[in-house]
Amino acid sequence: MYYKFPKEKSDDALKASDKLVDYLSRRDHSEKELREKLGRRFTADAIRKALEEAKERRWLKEPEELAELVAERLHLKGKGYRYIQKYLQDKGLPPVDRTPDREKEKAHELLSVKFGDYQSLSYEERQKAFRFLSSRGYDLDTIRSLF
Repeated sequence: MYYKFPKEKSDDALKASDKLVDYLSRRDHSEKELREKLGRRFTADAIRKALEEAKERRWLKEPEELAELVAERLHLKGKGYRYIQKYLQDKGLPPVDRTPDREKEKAHELLSVKFGDYQSLSYEERQKAFRFLSSRGYDLDTIRSLF
């Protein structure tokens, strides 16, 4: 069944609302992401009306809740704290707390899978392992604690 918005909305605002619903049906988006995506096709007024409608109907998650969900998904992919914070910042979401023990555990798992017994690596291999973790967003203290 197709949902019809109230008649006072312009055709452009209706289309923007439809597209917003389409985006949200695929995954949760931050308000910044939705503004950027809708901005490619619609006017600022239509975007504002569509976002107001979404907020009234509580289609958007709170930024803190969304940040936690996104961070958890990235943790499961083995990404480091710096990578996660940059990703959240790009999406317009607030930062999440850092858990050093979890960071160290994830980094240890990545090194074990990629290099096996990484404690006995040569100097050149350690440099490679260092770059590997650094490129995934792990900070210097976490990487050094593993060697």
